[in-house]
Amino acid sequence: MRKSRGFHSIQDSLAQDQSLSGLIQRAGQLKKLNDALQLSMPAQVRGMCQLANLKGETAVFLCRTQMEASKIRMYSRSILQTLQTEFKISVKKLQVKVELNS
Repeated sequence: MRKSRGFHSIQDSLAQDQSLSGLIQRAGQLKKLNDALQLSMPAQVRGMCQLANLKGETAVFLCRTQMEASKIRMYSRSILQTLQTEFKISVKKLQVKVELNS
C-alpha cells in the first residue's frame, strides 16, 4: 500500500527551504518600501512604476510601458533624492525596465 504524502503547510515548507523564506521576506520588504515610496513620488509619475529591486547602489524600477519608463527616467533625480533623504537608502543610479507583455 502506498503512503500518501499529502500537502505540507507553507510554514513547514518555508522552514525546510531557507532560501525561499529569505526570498519571500525580501519581496515583502520591497513591497513595503514601494508602497511608502509611491506616496512620496512626484504626482506626475505616481503609480507608473514599481520598485522591483535594490542592487548595490542601484534602484530597479519596473514599468508597464515604454512611455511610462521614459517619464520615470525624466524624474530620476527627484526619485533618487527621495530614496536618499526620506528613506535613507544610499542609491546613486536608477535602472528602469519595461514589463514584457506575453
